Amino acid sequence: MLKAFESFVDDLSNWYIRRSRRRFYSYDEAAFRSLWTALVQSLRVVAPVLPMLADHLWKVLVADVAKGAPDSIHLAGWPETHEQLRDERLLAETAAVRHVVQLGRRARAQSGVKLRQPLRLLYVRGAPDARDHADEIADELRVKRVEFDAGPVTAARLLPNLRLLGPRLGPRLRDVRAALEHGAVERLEDGSFRVAGEVLAPEEVIQGERHELPGWATAEDEGISVAFDVELDVELRTEGRVLDLIHSVNALRKASGIEVTDRVTLTLPSSEADLLPHSDWIAREVLAIDVEVDGEIAEPAIAKVS
Repeated sequence: MLKAFESFVDDLSNWYIRRSRRRFYSYDEAAFRSLWTALVQSLRVVAPVLPMLADHLWKVLVADVAKGAPDSIHLAGWPETHEQLRDERLLAETAAVRHVVQLGRRARAQSGVKLRQPLRLLYVRGAPDARDHADEIADELRVKRVEFDAGPVTAARLLPNLRLLGPRLGPRLRDVRAALEHGAVERLEDGSFRVAGEVLAPEEVIQGERHELPGWATAEDEGISVAFDVELDVELRTEGRVLDLIHSVNALRKASGIEVTDRVTLTLPSSEADLLPHSDWIAREVLAIDVEVDGEIAEPAIAKVS
């Protein structure tokens, strides 16, 4: 149960809360209510395993604010399921989107392009359930456009496992090796491969090095592949600096003990003056009511608006 609870909390924190941060900034009641409901219901499930912690959080989240609620989570009963609210289609789409995002992050990391650096184009193959969520993928992966089932194709080089195939295929191994080298391979649903008229088990094929595509960052897993155009122009580099600034200012907010919904004023050093054309974007992301430049400071500075 604890592993399932940890997985749920990870999903809630690293997906729902992070994806909903702008809704929280604008005091969206539905976003807060959904978060509250998820936390409270999950506490009721995990209470038998974490009785003291669950009871403490129940008092803070429920007993002290909800009229008529039991004083203890251990008097609250087990939560009821509502199968009519379960949307299998949406769950499948969300899983596909998260898979694409995970692959995208891997591709960027392997290419040395940091996640905050915007890119122009991402191609996605093999993820039809993610098609209706291109905007979310673009936002998560800092890319301006996402297209599906187009663009360059990349795959790992497949090699025969000679130790297993040599004794079994004998002279037929030569044809299998040539077909693998040229990519004439059919992947079957059970994970095996059809090559030169032979069906090869997964362990009879070795995944070799991935073919490099100049100017592209790629990754592939379980039939889904992504490919980023990693060429950078002046506009993209400037936007990358803006995002680095936003990240550093939000870290400064946290270090200063400023609440997530508090508004601030932001002052930039003269070295960042060329970013002022993006002041509306910066202000929106760091909740600043004003952005100005002061040539006397060396680092960005913020002040909470009372």
